[in-house]
Amino acid sequence: MTVQTPPRSRTRPSGAPADGGLAARRAMTRWAWRMLRREWRSQVLVTLLLLLTVAVAVCGGTTLYNVPRQADPKLGTAGAVYVLNGQNGRAADLAADVATLRRAFGTIDVIGHSGYGVAGLAKAVDYREQAPHGTFTGQLLAIHRGRYPAGPNEAAVTTGVAKLLGLRLGGTVALDGHSRVIVGIAEDPSDLTDDFVLIAPSADSPPQTASVFVRTTGSNRGGLGLATVGQVMGQGPNTDHLVITTLVLGGATVLLLLVAFVAAAGFAVLAHRRLRQLGMLAAIGATARHIRLMMAVTGLLVGGLAAGAGAALGLALWPAVAAWLEPAVGHRVDRLDIPWPLVAGVGLLAVLMATAAAWWPARAVSRLPVTLALSGRPPAPRPSHRPALVSVFFLAVGLGLLAAGEKKSPALIVAGTVAMALAMLFAGPPAIRLLAAAGGRAPVAVRLALRDLGRHQARSGAALAAISLAVGIAAAIVVVTTGIQGSPTGGNLGDHQLLVGIARPGDPPGLVPIRTDAQLRGLAAQVDELAALLPRPTVIPLDLAYDPAASPELGLQGNEPVRRALEVDRPRGGGEYEGIPAYVATPDLLRLVGADGVRIPPATDVVTARAGPLVIFDAGRDARQPPSTHVSGPRFTSLPDTLLTSGALTRRHLTPVRAGWLVESAQPLTDAQRADARRIAAAAGLTVEFRDGHPGVRTVRAGATAGGLLLALAVLAMTVGLIRGEAAADLRTLTATGASAGIRRTLTAATAGGLALLGGILGTAGAGLGLVAVYRHDLAVFGRIPPGYPLVLLVGIPLVAAAAGWLLAGKEPPALGRRLSD
Repeated sequence: MTVQTPPRSRTRPSGAPADGGLAARRAMTRWAWRMLRREWRSQVLVTLLLLLTVAVAVCGGTTLYNVPRQADPKLGTAGAVYVLNGQNGRAADLAADVATLRRAFGTIDVIGHSGYGVAGLAKAVDYREQAPHGTFTGQLLAIHRGRYPAGPNEAAVTTGVAKLLGLRLGGTVALDGHSRVIVGIAEDPSDLTDDFVLIAPSADSPPQTASVFVRTTGSNRGGLGLATVGQVMGQGPNTDHLVITTLVLGGATVLLLLVAFVAAAGFAVLAHRRLRQLGMLAAIGATARHIRLMMAVTGLLVGGLAAGAGAALGLALWPAVAAWLEPAVGHRVDRLDIPWPLVAGVGLLAVLMATAAAWWPARAVSRLPVTLALSGRPPAPRPSHRPALVSVFFLAVGLGLLAAGEKKSPALIVAGTVAMALAMLFAGPPAIRLLAAAGGRAPVAVRLALRDLGRHQARSGAALAAISLAVGIAAAIVVVTTGIQGSPTGGNLGDHQLLVGIARPGDPPGLVPIRTDAQLRGLAAQVDELAALLPRPTVIPLDLAYDPAASPELGLQGNEPVRRALEVDRPRGGGEYEGIPAYVATPDLLRLVGADGVRIPPATDVVTARAGPLVIFDAGRDARQPPSTHVSGPRFTSLPDTLLTSGALTRRHLTPVRAGWLVESAQPLTDAQRADARRIAAAAGLTVEFRDGHPGVRTVRAGATAGGLLLALAVLAMTVGLIRGEAAADLRTLTATGASAGIRRTLTAATAGGLALLGGILGTAGAGLGLVAVYRHDLAVFGRIPPGYPLVLLVGIPLVAAAAGWLLAGKEPPALGRRLSD
């Protein structure tokens, strides 16, 4: 408060401080504690706001900390894995190589693999011989229910195999011709999508291949003289924890900025409520430093209570979040693996930010003249364009950092995200002024609510920043998870797709069984029956092409005649090539690979989504590079991504042959639908392939978005309660002059809806601009976002906020005839 320093008292001892010293500070501290106990109801909303954001920060930080796997599902905790091939009568050589590795490295773990085809499935089921509790593989095997198999007549199966094949605990499995009793439900804790049948290691039935886990590759890797080694996988530098630690730090920083914004909004309202009390303190001799100390102590107490309770709530919610996280990330999560330094840091920073948030409005209030403070009406803020300029500055810095970091530098991404959050903070006051100006022709109640927001920009601006940040987090999660779902790491197929093939299990896609037209019509009918199980299915026929002058061959899995389809090869180096099935281009497949609307030159032979040169071996095995057009997609490894044009078929005298169908559902496939599809395919002599990785990306997107929206609505509800609570005097005046309950409801609804609308626009725009900088080389990700999410962010939240404000308001305020005393 701007007051005159009282003259030195004659009774004050010589040398005593003019501001009362330690005794005065103790008195202000006690007074702050007493006022907090007396006015605890007015502090409830602020405390709940801080408690909620701290709980989200603790639970969210713990979630991010547990995202990386504890062990590499391919390497475990080993330094290298030697993959040995014992097929084609080389079982003795495989056993000798295992013995050689044991002598060379001492402690080793051996996992045997044998694949057995199943009717109706395109991929063979892995029979895995693995001893439990291995030195390097202990984290790659666990029993979910039951027990480990102990003899040659026992087995354990994973949940995926049990659901797909209709197996159960206590039943039998005999895919290899040897019937075994199922005594357990097994899993790979580091990869829950890994499906296999676990059997006990046995010397009587050597595996087809073996993976030997060793501590390190050693200096004598090249001199071991192994006869069956096919591949050596080495343990590269593990940067996952460094990246995740950086992301945790960035996420915690952003959430703590949310804490600061929320606290600033709450304490700005409390400072206004206490304005007359602070004026009385200044009138009886309290200095500006005393005023700031009293508010800072209030912030310290409220922040400490909220930090403790919020951390406890976040840790209490963590087990439930962990259960939801496991299917999303595809590995088991240790409930006791809690980053205690992060929890302590979040709590400490929350207390410090709450204290600073209480001190800052007290600094502004302490500069008011005493008479103005006693009137309870702070002066209207002076218009200033500096917040807009500062917002533009932070926006430019944030976009620059995000563009420089792209998707490779977590540190730059974190710094850019913080800068974008600050840009939202400083963009709040100008946005509120624009909203108030835009409401000039609105009804009286709406105009009053919007002008009240513009008149008190300090509190409404901080509240708007908190809402914008919560919406921005939800929008960012939608885009990022959509990008992951469409990336090459997103799995072999989409979670709503299945691939039906004619080839026998174990045969490569390029070998197509010879079928008559009548047989193909019967198979197509079976595919239609399979598709009828799905909601709003789409069936896309898949054709390969073959040379009719070539003689039929015999399939690898039997004596059935097959045709060898033309393949496009990609050089691997060293004279090796990767064969790629080349499907016949149709409008549906051209749209699938991203060539829809792309002008394809008439001379083009191949349309491909694969990078690098492609070759075709013509007659005489001469490699020729065909005229090709490169396009953008698809992003899943099992989808057709290389197509032969109709011109190529004519020029090369090729004939199309039906190889399968791609079936797409309007919704993700359920376990029951997968099992029914396999049953129908097996009965028809077909094979099906489903998605085998990242099953929970859609769940992460929906769940995290819902969490972000609930946080935004909670922040919005509490800040609206604070703002409208502060305006109780105005509401009493309106009621006394005849304002109806509809007017009171409209005031609250307009306040909530206006803040939610601005928050949705700022949060979505800020997150969108930042992600455009990150995904500037892959802008197609924005076209794959389900349209429902932007509608929820920009339309759903304002409507819900306005409706809630309308329903919960309207109660007649007490004491209409007089102003409540302080």
